[in-house]
Amino acid sequence: MTRKPLFMGSRSKQLPLLLISILLSVILVIRLLTSGLTSFGIVALVLAVLWFGFELVRFLLPHPDEDAWEDSHADSSDIPGEAPTDLVSLVYFLSEPRIPDESVIRSCVANALEIKFDVSNPESEHFVMRFEPPKDQKGGDKDNVQHFMIRIPQGLFAVLVSDQPYIKNPKSFASQTIRDKRLRNAVEGHSAWMSVDLMDDASSSDDRAEAYYTIAQILSALAGPDCLAIYCPELQRCNEFDLSLIDSLSSPNPLALFEEPTFEPIIEISDNNPRMAAAVTEAIKRWPEFVEAFQNREDPTDESYIIKAEFREGRNCEYMWVSVEEITESAIHGTLMNDPHELLDFHRGARVGIEFDRLNDWIYPGEGGSHEGGFTLDVLAEGDD
Repeated sequence: MTRKPLFMGSRSKQLPLLLISILLSVILVIRLLTSGLTSFGIVALVLAVLWFGFELVRFLLPHPDEDAWEDSHADSSDIPGEAPTDLVSLVYFLSEPRIPDESVIRSCVANALEIKFDVSNPESEHFVMRFEPPKDQKGGDKDNVQHFMIRIPQGLFAVLVSDQPYIKNPKSFASQTIRDKRLRNAVEGHSAWMSVDLMDDASSSDDRAEAYYTIAQILSALAGPDCLAIYCPELQRCNEFDLSLIDSLSSPNPLALFEEPTFEPIIEISDNNPRMAAAVTEAIKRWPEFVEAFQNREDPTDESYIIKAEFREGRNCEYMWVSVEEITESAIHGTLMNDPHELLDFHRGARVGIEFDRLNDWIYPGEGGSHEGGFTLDVLAEGDD
């Protein structure tokens, strides 16, 4: 995928259109004053004046240098790439295309930022309108993108809506580059995207922070059940989208939502991986060490003694962490620490009992801030060869 940061086109390229609209308007006005106009001529005059007004607005708006822009690359925390330095944007990966609607976008912006748009006044300083970028703008996907310009007190922004994937061949791309199964499924499953971009210059860190705050406010109002993931081109970070992220988007530092995964990552390792088999074998062999440490812990309410175990539901299987509360002769009892990805009968915070033959790994605090156990974690960190 490549997507250029949005620009309005250079003034040199817009000047001819502005001059043509002025010339046509002047000719029609002179004709009206000298010999009058037919009804068709009056309509032509009105259209010429409107065309002049539109070209004048475009001419007066900021126009970043086209040559200064670089391609942006859809990415995630697991995907390498060259981060763009100028694109201030947040993107939703959507499960299905949205039908772009100017009035809906205007309403979302008004509600998110408490702005009142005067739609009856064509000369209003603040507005939301559909527009087309310059025809010579580079980038092969522009024909599939609908553009909406937003002029508000916070600056000039744009909402872009596309009925095509943000990444070319998303399934192949995600399967090769994203290890977290949850995030991989979200990226693979998206078929469209929507973004909010800054169109003004933001050279300072404070300007960029304020722009991201405004963008996140607008994006939070545009959220819906079709949102699969949220992506920041500048950070090259991608997270699964969940409605719980609305609070983060509405916070003073919305980019903080990219610091941690939305859900506990699910990393898949093949069943015949010899390193994983050896790690599990060692965890089971040294299980008495965990039992002794758990029984001798100073604080009976300490929740940092945890195990990883296999959970099954039909043909589906997931390995999840459990905070141990009790160890009996027949089972390990505790509280589930993960939300499963495919299992329907389990949820985070549920009280569970684990048979010993489902044990996969364990970990507990060691001396000096270290830990004991965690045999499978190194294998997961290295990945499956």
